[in-house]
Amino acid sequence: MPNLYVGIDQSYTGCAVVSYNPAADSAVEHVFDFSSGKAGTGPQRLGHVHHILREHFQALRAAGTVRQVCFEGYAYGKAYRREELGELGGVMRLALIQVFPPHLLHAVAPATVKKFVTGSGRAEKEKILLSVYMRWKFEASGHDAADAYVLARIAACLDSTHLPELKFQAEVIDSILNPKPPRVRARS
Repeated sequence: MPNLYVGIDQSYTGCAVVSYNPAADSAVEHVFDFSSGKAGTGPQRLGHVHHILREHFQALRAAGTVRQVCFEGYAYGKAYRREELGELGGVMRLALIQVFPPHLLHAVAPATVKKFVTGSGRAEKEKILLSVYMRWKFEASGHDAADAYVLARIAACLDSTHLPELKFQAEVIDSILNPKPPRVRARS
């Protein structure tokens, strides 16, 4: 069974999952539509998302040895739809923990994903899509799939058998493996 590295990018209306097999230098992309027209709303939507993702994660586990999983963490500075995205993120995390051991799971900040592929944590979506193609020749179907592919490549580098290609990628891996302690704000 092949070693697989999984990247997941979730948005309000869907989820992209990429499984990367470095030995074959191949990747498989799955994009799920979780819009209200497809998945419903409220608790029905959450149940639908959980069911679909858990089934997909189980299929990935059956297809190969999943060595690491990286998913895009929350964008804490965003002001809109935080509650809804938090619910969807929680459901995705629940499905992950039901299928994979916790030590394989890594939340990666959105700016860190951008830096790994472009060298800058402030890159625009179009630049990420182009950079994924230029760097690795992966033709992602859209922005979420491009981010998921980058996350799968990060997952591969977290495994000690795969080294980052560039200095800024090594900095990203180091920041995930050796996170800085959170800042404590002084009370006034």
